[in-house]
Amino acid sequence: MCYAILAYVIGLSSLLYMMGFLVNFLVPKGIDSGEAQGIWIPLVGNFVLVTGYFVLHSVMARPWFKQWWTQAIPDAVERSTYILVSGLTFYLLVYLWQPINTTFWSISNEYIRAALIAIYLVGWATMVFATFNIDHWAFFGLRQAWLNLSKRAAQSTGFSAHYLYRLTRHPISLCWFVVMWVSPDMSVGHMQMALMATLYIFIITPIEEKDLENEIGEPYEKYKKRVHKFLPIPKKLQH
Repeated sequence: MCYAILAYVIGLSSLLYMMGFLVNFLVPKGIDSGEAQGIWIPLVGNFVLVTGYFVLHSVMARPWFKQWWTQAIPDAVERSTYILVSGLTFYLLVYLWQPINTTFWSISNEYIRAALIAIYLVGWATMVFATFNIDHWAFFGLRQAWLNLSKRAAQSTGFSAHYLYRLTRHPISLCWFVVMWVSPDMSVGHMQMALMATLYIFIITPIEEKDLENEIGEPYEKYKKRVHKFLPIPKKLQH
């Protein structure tokens, strides 16, 4: 339980750091902090960093890896370990990140800047709210550790889609699009991060949905027919 709490704190703190990192606000090192060392070397270095970060997370989230991994660690801390690795590797990414400060856009109008920051913050708040729609405590590994501590078995509640998940199948991914792209300032380094995160979401989402279809079956297939992947509008209105 202590391990799960530690993992939760580190994982959550990494998300809070990322909130400041992307807009260069209230963190020791933002995405544009430091003196740029040209363009091509930072581009290649950041590409390797971000690719490694995403590949590690994708592999650890796959069912076959979880099945293998839980032969070495208890089931009760599998999710917590994922969260811990996620947080620590993000901090490593920040430490090694190389800024590329060439600017794509920088909004000078204070009202537009304030509006964009407000949308950015709403994106983060909505992302957190979405985790509570699917059990925040299990999503971050605390519920599994608590059930193990209290010697109770986890009980499946079956598949259901509430709140934001009635509007879009992937509200968390939709919020990632918002927080990556909505910014009053966009440097080349920020643009690289946003493009790679967007590409990653488009690549990994079909893989994740295939895993869900194998796990849940027909209910999820019906859900896919009823709700858009990202767009939060009813399918019957798409035409």
